[in-house]
This record gives sequence, structure tokens and C-alpha cells, in this order.
Amino acid sequence: MEKRYFHSTILNKAFEYHVVAPDHPITEGNILYVQDGNDYLELGKFLEAFHGLKSKGLVPNDNWIIVFIHPGTSEERWHSYNRKGSYFHSYIQMMHTEFIPFVEKELSVRNVIKRGLLGDSLAANISLNIAAKQPSMWTHLLLQSAAISQQDLDEIYNMDQPLHWKVYQTVGIYEDEFVSPITNERLYIYTRNRELAEVFRKKGASVQLTEFEEHHLWVVWERDLPNALKFLFHS
Repeated sequence: MEKRYFHSTILNKAFEYHVVAPDHPITEGNILYVQDGNDYLELGKFLEAFHGLKSKGLVPNDNWIIVFIHPGTSEERWHSYNRKGSYFHSYIQMMHTEFIPFVEKELSVRNVIKRGLLGDSLAANISLNIAAKQPSMWTHLLLQSAAISQQDLDEIYNMDQPLHWKVYQTVGIYEDEFVSPITNERLYIYTRNRELAEVFRKKGASVQLTEFEEHHLWVVWERDLPNALKFLFHS
């Protein structure tokens, strides 16, 4: 794994990101963009999950590139990942017009077969909204306890094109109790994720929604991460 830095002109900010890629050059491959990148590496134990699946022969091709991007402080995260945040729309623009083209040019990937997004909570919300900006660019969404608003739901519902995404969703049945530490709002994560799954299906997406008897916790997402990755690799 290699740590790199990227400077966004749109946000006038430097981002730390990490890349996991094969040792050999790839012209045709698959890419997963991970929001909350540092948290997935540290709290989600992403590398352990990925290499564990690889050792069992459950990563079908040696052409996967994983890109972990981190938003910064908790306040920068909220402003980037929440629709009410100051950087929300600029962050989405940055991903599509600066970061993704930069990364894929740096890695010399000309033909992307699967291009996916992974996120937890608000990182799942921004993943959803990044994909919604250019739906045809994305094949897979892995959304762990997405902290979405009613407006985010409405945005997907009002899209005027069918969605060909393959979506992996998980949510805990006690997550309606979760209150944002930034805004002190109750987020109704369980209810809205069930509604989101129905909207996805109406739009033509293929959805796997799994409900757990759990709360809004990293230990839950860490435990489920191998299942999310297997969905990505084998669907």
C-alpha cells in the first residue's frame, strides 16, 4: 500500500489518499473508491479483510485497485459528506473532475470494468451522491448504514434514467435511534435505508439489503466488510 497526496483546486485543499494495486501494470481493471479511507484502514481493517479473501481464492482477478480517500477532520468530513455542508457539492465536483481522472491517469488504467464506491454512515451518503452525479460511470455501491436525508432519497427518486447499479446495503434495526454528534439530529437511518432500497429497485438497480440486530457502530461494519467485498467481486 502506498500513501499519496492530491491537491484539489476546487476545494483549495490537499487530500491524503492510499492506493492498493497489483505490482504489474494494469490497462484493464477494476477500481473501488473508499470514502472515510483512513477509518476503513484502521477501524474497518480493510486490508485484513481484502487479503483474507485473497488467500482463500475469493478475489477472482489480480486486477483490483483500491483507492482510499480521507476527508480530513470530523468537521471537514461533515461539510464534505452532508448535503447541508459547505463543501458538499464542491466535493462531488472534485471527485468527478479532479480526483478520479487524476488517479486513473496516474495508474494508467484505460479500461475500467467495475468501478465502485464504498462508504459508512455519511461516507455512504456521499458515495451515493457521487454515483448519482454520473450514474453510468459506476457499477457497484457498497453502503454500510448510509446516513441519508429525505432530500437525498428524493434526489434518487427523481432521477430521470434507470439505474444499472449493483447495490450492497446493510443497516441495523436500532439505527433510527442514532443522533448526529455534529447536529444533534436524529437521522432515522434504519427507516431511510429501507426506503432507499425500494427506490433503488423502482429505478432498476439490483439491491441486496441486509438488516442486523445492531446499532450504528464501526465494529458492525468491520465484521460485515468481507461480505460487502465478496458482493463486489462476484456480482
